[in-house]
Amino acid sequence: MASDGGYNSVDLTWSQCSRQQLYTFFSEGKADCVKDLPVLVGSLQDWKPGLYYGVDDQCRIAFGSTARACSFTNTDLPVCRVLSCHIKPDDNSSCKRLLVPLLDGTECAPNQWCLKGRCVSPDQLSSSSSVVVHGSWSSWSQFSPCSRICGGGVTSRTRQCNNPRPAFGGNDCKGRDTEAELCHQQQCERTQLAFMAEQCAQTDLQPLYLSPNTASLYTWIPAVGFVTGDEQCRYMCQCKGENFIVSRGSQFVDGTRCEPDSPAPLGATTACLGGTCQLFGCDGVLKSGKVEDVCGVCGGDGSSCSLTSQSYSGGQAREYVTFLTLPVNATQVHIVNRAPVFTHLAVLIGNQYVVSGSGSIALNITHPSPLEDGRLVYRLYLTPDLLPLMEELLLPGTVTEETHVQVNGGVWALQCLVWWWRESAPCEMCSKARSRCPTGGRF
Repeated sequence: MASDGGYNSVDLTWSQCSRQQLYTFFSEGKADCVKDLPVLVGSLQDWKPGLYYGVDDQCRIAFGSTARACSFTNTDLPVCRVLSCHIKPDDNSSCKRLLVPLLDGTECAPNQWCLKGRCVSPDQLSSSSSVVVHGSWSSWSQFSPCSRICGGGVTSRTRQCNNPRPAFGGNDCKGRDTEAELCHQQQCERTQLAFMAEQCAQTDLQPLYLSPNTASLYTWIPAVGFVTGDEQCRYMCQCKGENFIVSRGSQFVDGTRCEPDSPAPLGATTACLGGTCQLFGCDGVLKSGKVEDVCGVCGGDGSSCSLTSQSYSGGQAREYVTFLTLPVNATQVHIVNRAPVFTHLAVLIGNQYVVSGSGSIALNITHPSPLEDGRLVYRLYLTPDLLPLMEELLLPGTVTEETHVQVNGGVWALQCLVWWWRESAPCEMCSKARSRCPTGGRF
């Protein structure tokens, strides 16, 4: 009857049955509903239904909410003449076809749209159909449930540029199609690395076919340190003991921490969202641009904490001496040892050494992992002759538990210290730090 999705409607012909049904509809006085005038905005009467309902929408109407357009094409069938859809969420191997044409106005190729079952360019359209159509946003969806119960999940909502879609040279919608926020940010008992490790381990029983018809089972662990950014969020896991990396699914759970390709601003969080590594401001809002000041206050002006910059010389050979106890709420800690030939640093958190502690200098360490919000970073720099040149200890985030920084060595030890702490830090903690440092520091 018309190219509106009706069965075999490409030919635009009326059957005897359809003709009789329409005649009966009008003759029995049931057609009053068509007499009211439609509410039109602009030139909506000239716009095609495919501009509002894309091929994915048409698949969902025909086959249910999980259907979507086929990801491959059959060159034997004109693209606009048959609706082809994947009807199972995770099955891309089969394509079900419905013998109805795509709606007029459905985009079928770059700068081409369906019209009466054919994929045509603008110069093949009638003048009334070639009016420029600028894209307009749909309304926002509801916010999704939080993706995690702790550790910082993500809740998001989306909108689409389909009200209508841009066509005939029209402009795309301006602005973002996704809004997201961090949620359930209370700390988990497990680390962020452990959360990623659990997801990799869930695929241990899924075989990998390295050669046809040969299934192999492996143990999978996070590929942290090997991939970063968006690639890391694509469920990239490392084969334990084999040192190769494979994607084990479509994407990690939203809110899984990721390592950015470039350093993130102070206080920002980088987390996976839709298979990409996204930047959340210190306020937890996607791409808000909000950063922490040196005191660890989101959007602060640096006035809520004090700065200390001092040095320490001393220590004893073959013994670890605590020269600094960092108070809770300390931020932006930076410690440098410029004499690591005779001395080396160690860090004790609780009863556990996380840097050195065994009597020998440590190698590069990020504790607990590069994915953690409050991580500790230790770096050892070497000379061209591979001798120790400098040790550096960084704690950019807020210190959440008492941390003891120690030195092992003789009187040659020299540590330059820079750290900030909030005024709310317990006074006894500050006293401990003062007692280990030279006079002159502002505590």
